[in-house]
Amino acid sequence: MLTKPEPLARERARRKRHERAVTRLVREQVARRDGYCRVRPWSQRWYLQSCEGRSEWAHLSDHRRARTRGQAPERRHTTAGTVMLCARHHRLYDEARSFDIIQLTEHGADGPIAVQARGTT
Repeated sequence: MLTKPEPLARERARRKRHERAVTRLVREQVARRDGYCRVRPWSQRWYLQSCEGRSEWAHLSDHRRARTRGQAPERRHTTAGTVMLCARHHRLYDEARSFDIIQLTEHGADGPIAVQARGTT
């Protein structure tokens, strides 16, 4: 005998609760690692302005949320693929794309990073 499938609304609510738990845990770990803004040491460079606004959670390059939609929360939200940025640097990174955050090791953002103006080497 076949069992009746779980109602879609209940399944979606369960998935949302699971994703919220994963994002809360990862964001806390990243905030502890990065503090207020991971770009802060480089903010004296000509293409960056000083930090401003609240601290925000930013997804890097291949871990951007539009690219990982539909994947499991454990794969979408990782400490290696995210950093904490102030609101100004998050906007400059996502919208203005005025600089890149380069991950220097295979550990991604868990290891050392560098900040570089877009289009320079």
